[in-house]
Amino acid sequence: MVCAQQALSAGSKGVGTPLNKDADRPAGSDGVGYQWSLALASMWIPTVDISDEWAARFARFSDFMQDTLTTSMVTLWTTSPLWALVLYVYLIVYVKAMRTALLLYLVYCFCDPRPYDGVGRRFACIHKLPLWKHVNAYFQPKMLFEAPLNPKQKYVFGSHPHGVISYVSQLIAGTTGLGIESHFPGLVVRGVTMPATFAIPFFRDWALAMGCLSCDRSSIRRILSDRHHRLHQSLLVVVGGAEESMLAHQGSADLILLKRRGFVREAIRAGCDLVPIYNFNENSIYQLVDNRPGSLVHRFEMAVKSLFGFTILLFHGRNVFFTPYRTQLVSVVGRPIPVQRNYNPTEDEIKQYHDLYVEELVRVYKKYKPKYAPDAADIRFVA
Repeated sequence: MVCAQQALSAGSKGVGTPLNKDADRPAGSDGVGYQWSLALASMWIPTVDISDEWAARFARFSDFMQDTLTTSMVTLWTTSPLWALVLYVYLIVYVKAMRTALLLYLVYCFCDPRPYDGVGRRFACIHKLPLWKHVNAYFQPKMLFEAPLNPKQKYVFGSHPHGVISYVSQLIAGTTGLGIESHFPGLVVRGVTMPATFAIPFFRDWALAMGCLSCDRSSIRRILSDRHHRLHQSLLVVVGGAEESMLAHQGSADLILLKRRGFVREAIRAGCDLVPIYNFNENSIYQLVDNRPGSLVHRFEMAVKSLFGFTILLFHGRNVFFTPYRTQLVSVVGRPIPVQRNYNPTEDEIKQYHDLYVEELVRVYKKYKPKYAPDAADIRFVA
C-alpha cells in the first residue's frame, strides 16, 4: 500500500509520466496484493484536478444562467406594452372581483391630465432598478458627445432614426441612468411619445414614471415653458415618427426629416438650442417584414396609420418572444446649434435653423459611420 501511495504521488507530478516499478520495494512485498498494486501503479495515471474541473463547469453554468436572466429581462422590457395589455385583459375577464376597479382605472387612463401638463409623474429612483444593468449588459449602450452640454441650458434633442420601437431614445432620455442625464447631472431630459401610449393600462404608468410625456404641441410647449425654468427641462423628440418606423430595415439610414419642422419652431419659440442625435444600430434591433410600397404589408401599415396616427409593424426578433437581436447601441450627440429666441418665427428663420440641423446630423453620421456601422447604407432623406 505504501508503494501504491508513492506511485499515485509520483503520478500526480505530471500527466502521462510512467512510474518506477523497482523504487523502494518494501519487505514482504511478494504477495498477490503487491502484484495488483504494482499493476495498477504501472498504468499511466492522468492527473485531473477535480476542483478545477467542477469550478469550470460551475462558471459555465453561472454564465448561462446570467445570460438567460439578462435576455429574459430585456425581452420583458421590450415587450412590456404587449404584456401589460394582456395582463389587463386577463384580470378583467377572469378576476370578477377586480372588474369594477379595472374599469374605473381605464376611465382614469383616458382622463388623467399628467401626460399633457409638462411635468408628468416622474420618479428619479427608476434608474436604480436592476433592469438597467441587464439592458446595459445586453446592448452595451454607448454615448458620445461632440461638445459638452450646459445643465442650466434648455435643449431640444432630435433623435434619429426612429427604429421599430425607439428603444435607444428610451434609454437616452428620462430616468434610466444610461442616458444624457447621467453624463450631465442637473440636466433634465423629457422624452415624448404618441398620446396612444398613455391609453395602455399599466404600461402608461411605467412610461410616466420614466419621465415620458405626450408629443402633442400643447404638451411640448408646457415642457419648454418658462414656468418650469427651475427644472431646466429639455425635450427629446423622435423626429421621424411612425412614418419613419416603416423604413427601419436593417442596415438602412432612411429618415423622414425634410418635412418635419415643427420641433424647430418650438425650439425657436422657447429659445432652446437644437441638438441632433444619431443612434447607430437602432434599425438592427429587430427585422421588419418586407413592406415595400405597393405590397400587402405596406398597404396594411398605411391603413392603420391613417386611422390611428400610428401603425402596427410586422417584424420579428431572435425568437417567438420577440427577443431583440443583440447589438451594440451607440448614440452620438452632435454639437448644439445656438438658437435666438423668437415667439413668432418666420418660415425663413425656421428653414435656416432646420438646414443647420440637417447639416450637423449628416456630419455626425459621416464621421462615425465607418467605426460603428461600416456596413450601413449612406444616410438618405426620404421626405
